[in-house]
Amino acid sequence: MTIEDILDYYEYVKEDLKFQGISSVRIKILISLYEGSKKTKDLRELTGIPASTILHGINELEKQKLISRKGDDFFLSEIGIISTLKLADMIKTRRLLKNTKKLWINHDIRAIPQDLLKKIGDLSNSKLIENKPDDMLKTHRIYLQTVDNSKEIKSVSPIFYSDYSETFKKLLKNNANVELILTEEILKKIIKSLNQQNLSELKRLLSDNKFKIWEIKEDIKVAFTVTDNLMILGLFSTDGIYDPNLILVSDNEDAINWGNKLFDYYQKKSQKINLEYFK
Repeated sequence: MTIEDILDYYEYVKEDLKFQGISSVRIKILISLYEGSKKTKDLRELTGIPASTILHGINELEKQKLISRKGDDFFLSEIGIISTLKLADMIKTRRLLKNTKKLWINHDIRAIPQDLLKKIGDLSNSKLIENKPDDMLKTHRIYLQTVDNSKEIKSVSPIFYSDYSETFKKLLKNNANVELILTEEILKKIIKSLNQQNLSELKRLLSDNKFKIWEIKEDIKVAFTVTDNLMILGLFSTDGIYDPNLILVSDNEDAINWGNKLFDYYQKKSQKINLEYFK
């Protein structure tokens, strides 16, 4: 994510930050200096703020030891780097919550570990896909479309759709690398949905290590998929029922990395399935 992106995000959430008493000018100066030193004219071009206002803001930031200067160049101090890192994360988080509020209100987030909740701003450029009265399968259809051409798929699923088996069979035929973490209940449902031929094929793939499945004993309340170019996240309502009407989708590198970390978290809590499982 570039400085320009974060500055644009700030424009979107600045009233929220102003409510907390943070100066707009000082925020923009700090963010603009995050990737390296700049002169007054550089700051003016990045922020669109008059030079005289920038210099006043710089003086205030210097008093707080957040920035320093060397000749005509201004740069963040060590304290400034730490402060700005958190500031940028707060801006990204505010943007995410503002754009995708429906997903988080009255939905269970306890399945997301604290360290990843702290980095939830990494999902800031995600899109919220929502079912409509005239298209109640929109989220499911988009999910299938987005994973259809992927080469790497990692998925955690405590939910079951009858066409999942066909989808993953197609992916495997296209030589995709598929890794699934399934709850005990969902794993049994998927196996039950397979005919004898498909079950034999599943065993062959598992033995060849071309298809990897982990079983998790926990009753997890999050469903998500990470591919080589996409992250998709769905949540359960606070009443414990999965909400199929809303999914978060992002092709941003930060979001994909976030999703991979979430997958790793659940993989460590799961047991890999091998042929012994079927005996």
